[in-house]
Amino acid sequence: MTLYRRVRRPFAPGEEAAPLNWRRGLFRLWLLVSAAWVMSWAIYFILSAMAQALTTVGDFLAIPVVFFGPPVALLLCAIATGWAIRGFGADKNSGQNTAPLPSENVVPLQRGDESEPSRDAGPAAT
Repeated sequence: MTLYRRVRRPFAPGEEAAPLNWRRGLFRLWLLVSAAWVMSWAIYFILSAMAQALTTVGDFLAIPVVFFGPPVALLLCAIATGWAIRGFGADKNSGQNTAPLPSENVVPLQRGDESEPSRDAGPAAT
């Protein structure tokens, strides 16, 4: 393995960029933001508890709501946004028609000697 690793970017028009995994990247970003949120409120509540600000039971019941409420709400909002954006995309199988091809409905004509009555001639030809 080399010590210097070059980032691969498409400079030539024929080269393709490496595909990005948006779902994994945004999920990791959400994890980082949520962890920062929980840690910041944990530090605040620890300092408040040390200053005797948390005195009633209601103050302690609000801690889980403040810790986990906004990160869960942000995750649900992101999932709903992804669902709404996927609704604008075309269906994967919309190009495929489920009706049979016209060539499957065509009855081939029979070729033979002229003595046989044709189907298109009707009863007058017999």
